Amino acid sequence: MLDNLKTLHDAMIAGLRARLPDISPIDAYPRIGRKIPTPSIALELSEMEPGHDPGTGQTSLIGRFQARAIFDPLAAHADLAVRQLAARIACAVHAQTWDVPVTPARLVQIGDDPFKPELDAYLVWLVEWTHEFDLGDVMTPFPSDPSPDAPAVLWGVDPDTGSADGRYWDPARDLQEGAATGAGP
Repeated sequence: MLDNLKTLHDAMIAGLRARLPDISPIDAYPRIGRKIPTPSIALELSEMEPGHDPGTGQTSLIGRFQARAIFDPLAAHADLAVRQLAARIACAVHAQTWDVPVTPARLVQIGDDPFKPELDAYLVWLVEWTHEFDLGDVMTPFPSDPSPDAPAVLWGVDPDTGSADGRYWDPARDLQEGAATGAGP
């Protein structure tokens, strides 16, 4: 289970640093000052959208992540070098899970990034990918030891429902009986 977004960010940074050891710094949300050390990689989560509900009570999200390859435009062969670094980032990200419970990375785009005004003085290429992940605690569907006066959850299949003599079953009881006999649900 993924506890929080920091865990995912830390795993991505560690993974990129391991795969691209000659590039420093590689950081999430770096503070952009007057001078940026180049080459460098800046990572961020740019947006999230609802994912596929896992049915566990957790919130499923699809996160869109961006890594920016940043180069000094005055460096020798900078135009080719920034593109080469973007390709290396794409290779490092492709199908990665970073050893955390997320879907494998799916590359979305790789290209020139003219949209960060604080980086206008640099050559910047963007690598973008998505991961789907579930956040929050898993909710148990039934109390493990319900009190006698607690309302019961009963299941039925239409048209054999709706009356007192309808056919219903108690999934909590069936799970407990299956566990006691070793039969399972």
